[in-house]
Amino acid sequence: MPRRKRHEKVSGYHIDRIERQARLMRIVLDEARLSLIPFKPHHDAIAEYNGATRRLLNILNDRPADWEEPHRGPMSGS
Repeated sequence: MPRRKRHEKVSGYHIDRIERQARLMRIVLDEARLSLIPFKPHHDAIAEYNGATRRLLNILNDRPADWEEPHRGPMSGS
């Protein structure tokens, strides 16, 4: 059986699926973190996971790893 062709970058289809799952995981983790005492190992592990996920998604979307979306005011339009 021939090997599949390998690509340099993840396809848009897979990036969309990864982003969706990351959003769902963040919702569950944020709910769990609300019941934890801050600055304890479980709380810190969730914070590290969220940071690692943000860096991963930035790289997959061809942005710098430490990029953050600019903050917008509630009535600033788009």
